[in-house]
Amino acid sequence: MKRVISEPSQVIFIAAEVGNFEVLAELVRSYPDLAWEVDAENRSIIHIAVLHRHAAIFNLINEIRTIRNFVVTYEDDDQNNLLHCAAKLAPPSQLNLVSGAAFQMMHELRWYEEVKKYMPPCFVEKRNSNGKTPRELFTEEHTELLTKAESWMKSMAKSCMIVSTLIATEVFTAAFSIPHGDDDKNCNPIRNAIIFIIFAISDATALVSSSISILIFLSMLVIARYAEDDFFKSLRLKLIYGLVTLFISIISMMVAFSSAFFITYSNSIKWVPIFVSVLALAPITLFTFLLFPLWSDVVYSAYFCRSIFRPSKHVLYYVDG
Repeated sequence: MKRVISEPSQVIFIAAEVGNFEVLAELVRSYPDLAWEVDAENRSIIHIAVLHRHAAIFNLINEIRTIRNFVVTYEDDDQNNLLHCAAKLAPPSQLNLVSGAAFQMMHELRWYEEVKKYMPPCFVEKRNSNGKTPRELFTEEHTELLTKAESWMKSMAKSCMIVSTLIATEVFTAAFSIPHGDDDKNCNPIRNAIIFIIFAISDATALVSSSISILIFLSMLVIARYAEDDFFKSLRLKLIYGLVTLFISIISMMVAFSSAFFITYSNSIKWVPIFVSVLALAPITLFTFLLFPLWSDVVYSAYFCRSIFRPSKHVLYYVDG
């Protein structure tokens, strides 16, 4: 332990860099003064945690409140403050934890905004030794990622809009091609009133939801500016709403398709509509399975990403005096 005290950078700074929270927390819990140490470039463990995007270590700023004012105003050898650290591009190992350039951009913006909350107003626009404010540094560091994110988002919007257009075309045609039963004596489409109502509602739902999806994805292609801040909220919400309405339209289309078979063949071969209804579950299941990674990234970027900066309990059990 003498080596830990005499050479803290050998332990706490390496632990902060690699994200070994357990070791760092145990050391700070046992030796609180280690939290004040800086490395060879005059960076604290919080600065290093922000540079390498380790949220658990960054959250220590809420528990060791005696060093909060010190951390948010402290500058390294290049006059970079804590917000400058958040403005720098995350290491590839951290970026690759989130798939898709758009979600990586959202994650980077989340980090920048979370760190900004702790900064005094005068430090938000403070320039480093290269004359750059944190926001200018963020733009410079993320230029390539922003280009990739825009390309990824437009490609996704185009693909989803094509699918939504096909669904809208099919269900619009089906609305004016009301299925009839196979009873020649009484070709009444309302033979089975309940099933017919299901067909009408599901077909209308598919048409409306697919139309909404088309408009959302069209706005992403035509209206969206694809500025940095757009990825933080506007584009993320459009992607969520667009995918949700597309999913609803696929489910509704399959329900309308199945109910049409029930109306058409309910008086002859009864197992046919049942078999077709079971088959109709395949596209829904496949769509969910294939797009599950995308769904998980969307949910993570929208909800769980912000929760990592708000731990539910203290982990150091260290109460400053």
